[in-house]
Amino acid sequence: EDKNNLLQTGNAGRILHPQYKEGETTPVFLSIDKLTNELVAARADKINIPEEIKGVKLNESQQKELAEGRAIFVEGMTARSGNEFSAWLQVDADKRGIGFRFDQQQNQQQNVNDQRQVRIPNSLLGKELNEEQQQKLEKRETVYISGMKDKEGQEFNAYVKINDEKGKLDFYKWNPDKAQTKGAEVTPDKNSKTQVAVNSEGKTNEATKDVREPLNKEQVTPTEQQTDKRNRSKAHSM
Repeated sequence: EDKNNLLQTGNAGRILHPQYKEGETTPVFLSIDKLTNELVAARADKINIPEEIKGVKLNESQQKELAEGRAIFVEGMTARSGNEFSAWLQVDADKRGIGFRFDQQQNQQQNVNDQRQVRIPNSLLGKELNEEQQQKLEKRETVYISGMKDKEGQEFNAYVKINDEKGKLDFYKWNPDKAQTKGAEVTPDKNSKTQVAVNSEGKTNEATKDVREPLNKEQVTPTEQQTDKRNRSKAHSM
């Protein structure tokens, strides 16, 4: 049941009691890291259950449900834009607080379950996503995200859209929706893909395999300075 909950919602849905020290258990919430897909635990006594969220006061029953790790559906919350929205709320150990899940209504539940294979993250490569961006991704719309960083700290910007067929997020240099309306072939941005693959995933790009520094923003080939440095290094080794 815990595994099913984690796969469907990203959260275990209850408080667990692992034993970190012999003879001593620690109550924790358990969730999945949206970026690495690893399990993340947060001590239950460190998570604050608020009395009010986005302009809606929670009753004792709702607070109790949250404190026990279960999800509650809250309507009439107010976003920063002033628009009202509804969402499932649940303690998210990865976020160290209350997470939002923008599921559809009950008559669309099957469609929601099909789409849950791609989780809507609260942040993406170090960049916090606002409610509007999360809702657009949930609706399978394209969002532009700036200031993302790979694991080497190199920034890059990209259009992001969910790829349900492959169960992942795709990154684009140009807006894929506008390109499609003009009949252009749309493919993920190779520049950002190469940068993230080399810097974050430890993969090898043939053109830059001998470059020792992290790739810069949208870099796919060595710079002139990196080429000179590579040639000097080869000369020393001969």
